[in-house]
Amino acid sequence: MTRRIVPVSALVNYLKQVMDNDPVLHGVMIEGEISNLRKPFSGHWYFSLKDSRSSLPCVMFAGANQKMNFPVNNGDKVVVKGDVSVYTAEGRVQMIVSDMKPSGIGELYLKLEELKKKLSAEGLFAQEHKKKLPAYPMNIALVTGNNTAAREDVLITFRNRWPAAVIHEYPCPVQGADAAVKIIASLSAADCGGHDVILLVRGGGSLEDLWCFNDEALARFIYAMHTPVVTGIGHEIDFTLADYTADVRANTPTGAVEAATPDIREVSDQISAYSERMQRVMESRMRESAMQLDRMYEKLTSAQYIVHQKQTAFERLSALFTNSVQRKSAALKEEIRNCENRMHSAARSRSQAEKIRVVRHEETLRHGSTIFLQKIRQDLARECALLDAYSPLKVLERGYSLVEYEGQPVRDARGISIGDDIRIRFARGTAEARITKKEEEDHA
Repeated sequence: MTRRIVPVSALVNYLKQVMDNDPVLHGVMIEGEISNLRKPFSGHWYFSLKDSRSSLPCVMFAGANQKMNFPVNNGDKVVVKGDVSVYTAEGRVQMIVSDMKPSGIGELYLKLEELKKKLSAEGLFAQEHKKKLPAYPMNIALVTGNNTAAREDVLITFRNRWPAAVIHEYPCPVQGADAAVKIIASLSAADCGGHDVILLVRGGGSLEDLWCFNDEALARFIYAMHTPVVTGIGHEIDFTLADYTADVRANTPTGAVEAATPDIREVSDQISAYSERMQRVMESRMRESAMQLDRMYEKLTSAQYIVHQKQTAFERLSALFTNSVQRKSAALKEEIRNCENRMHSAARSRSQAEKIRVVRHEETLRHGSTIFLQKIRQDLARECALLDAYSPLKVLERGYSLVEYEGQPVRDARGISIGDDIRIRFARGTAEARITKKEEEDHA
């Protein structure tokens, strides 16, 4: 059987692909002694991890080793965590280290990893279970050790960042065998206190110092709490089960304050911006309202002017009519007086002979004058009555009324519609009405 010849790079890349796809080689934790440690200018660490029988090349890149909180030297026994892969340039197996702890705590790491996998599988770390933090918490609970540097840092940060909040403290031990039980008791009291948010904080320390925050019962209790919980435990590289189950995890105690509260300076600037915007909006609306009011006033003034014009014209016509009647009546009376004067003058100028005839016909003349005067008076009364009948005021006195729509007289039902508002003028006073029904008449 013939074998296919392949380049070295093809074989090395194949081996790298196989190892990179093997889940057993991801997140591996191994224990050994550091040797051949090199820390070049690039910031990466290169070393070998060995025991009595084997040695494994390792690299810890700058982004990972900068999080280290203890010195690392040749001969140190450590527990490292990382991925096993192939360095293709030299075709050798190496471990890419993501985390490193001093030896002696490997069992704690294993226990922590087992608990983490167990709780993660149950959904305690799922993002959909995380509670949303209030935007402006005013009632805050602080669960931490009493008289600790972390407590002082948190209170100082509160005073500088969000002094508007009221802080209620629930002190408890944050280290030791029974610390987890007492932390649960303090969290339980805080959860029943009606607070907006709860901060669980502790300063940095070793894995053993922080181990109470990896307690399974504590993690389950934080998951079941009703109040949002923000944790700030240890340093940036420290992750505990309490961090995973909390609603928000901060890298430090002061970071927890920053995650849970707004900055009062930013809030003040935002309020000022909102105030200025509100003032501009109010000024704009007031200008618009003033313009609307001016337009309405102009319309109202125009309507009043039209009504005043109509009323003035009506009063002028009424005065002309009255004056005309009075003038005609005075003229008729004057004509009667002139006739009487002429008759008396004619009678006096007649001769004495005519006096007998005048006397004889005096009664006849007087009777005729009386009849003539009565006729004149009747004609005058008839004309006055006719003039009075044609007076608009007299028409209104008889019960008729003047209907106006938009300042114009209404003579035809077709000039208005149902729902229109009309004005009715009576002999004394006016009224307003709304059209609810109408009937139109067709004219040939």
